[in-house]
Amino acid sequence: NFLQWSQSVLLVIRGRGKIGYITGKVQQPDVNDPTYENWELNNSIVMAWLTNSMESHISRTYLFLRTAKAIWDAVNKNYSDLENASQVFEIKNKLKDLRQGSMDITEYYNELKMLW
Repeated sequence: NFLQWSQSVLLVIRGRGKIGYITGKVQQPDVNDPTYENWELNNSIVMAWLTNSMESHISRTYLFLRTAKAIWDAVNKNYSDLENASQVFEIKNKLKDLRQGSMDITEYYNELKMLW
């Protein structure tokens, strides 16, 4: 599930102080810049976190991208819309099939609210 994966990854990367590497806030310096080596080290770490958190048949598509931001953007482009469409379909089906049955009105309302 892309949405669960992306939220988990964001928590880890943000928690380790590296979120700028996927948002673009931390820009790649010129290779001659004294900070380049440190940037490359941290970028590689974030790239490894991203690809290692994916199933192998998915991660191999992204292994040759050069930055963590490029991986993050490509994964989002490839999976976020698809995931949203499948989740909408699933929720619509659950709403269509939901019946009050033996639930009291509050329980039924909460169930509807959770899906909506």
